[in-house]
Amino acid sequence: MTGGVWVAVEVVDGLRIGGTEVERVGTAVVLAAVFTAVVMLVPLPLTRMLGRAMVRNQRRMAEEPDWSTSDWEFFAPMRRHFLYVGLGMVLAAVMLTVVGPAGLWAGAELGSWLGLDVELDGGLKDIVAVSLVVSAVETVLLLVLAVPVKRRRAGALRSLAGFLLCLGGLALAAAWLDTVEATGTPWLTLAVVAALFHLRFRLTLTLPVPGVASLILVSINALVLWLIVWTTGLLYVDGFWPLMGTVAVMWVAEWPSRLANAAEEARNNPPQPPPDPFWPDHHLPQHPMY
Repeated sequence: MTGGVWVAVEVVDGLRIGGTEVERVGTAVVLAAVFTAVVMLVPLPLTRMLGRAMVRNQRRMAEEPDWSTSDWEFFAPMRRHFLYVGLGMVLAAVMLTVVGPAGLWAGAELGSWLGLDVELDGGLKDIVAVSLVVSAVETVLLLVLAVPVKRRRAGALRSLAGFLLCLGGLALAAAWLDTVEATGTPWLTLAVVAALFHLRFRLTLTLPVPGVASLILVSINALVLWLIVWTTGLLYVDGFWPLMGTVAVMWVAEWPSRLANAAEEARNNPPQPPPDPFWPDHHLPQHPMY
């Protein structure tokens, strides 16, 4: 978290930390500690309740279904699954846009009360921008720290590769399109924007018409990038078509990462064998005399 706060100071104008180097490090540690405590403790009861509910529902889905029930009751576990997934997405969004900014504001207030030279200026949007930058940088740093861990290495490497490919596509778009420009230190700003974009919810969509699913997903990614540009102000994109062009370049650059994730998902979830057209012996109807 301290690294995320330090990067936020460099790229977001709303956060300023003064004093000597030692004092600045101490202030960053205080901000990171309060931010982490609020983000972890405030949503913890809801996170645990949602996690236990999802585990119970998965156990019900794994049980042998009752074929005598109605269609509404038969598909109830599936409906609950989608409901819990949606609630998890909402909770994650609330943590990023409400709980995180509240923790950052509390850390700045505590630092000022302790006599530290810290200012969190601007309005609500600037506070949200700082919170998003801290969360995004923390996510990338955690991926880097997870690489040496053997059981998490493969997933961390795939995610890091996706982030680097996304960053490469964004840098290519900024260099290629005159209407796309990064503020402040260009390389650091582009890395932060790519990290924020890497936090998005990843959707998988399959449609029978070729190209339509990709068009829909690119449009959703364009909306995500526009929200990042509007919220943080770290990237200047002049117009709709430059925005779509930037997202398209990033989409193409991320293609190897998506292929790797799809291959890993296929290995973890192999296709089921086709159903046997003949009944198993224990399902054959038996004559009463037997």
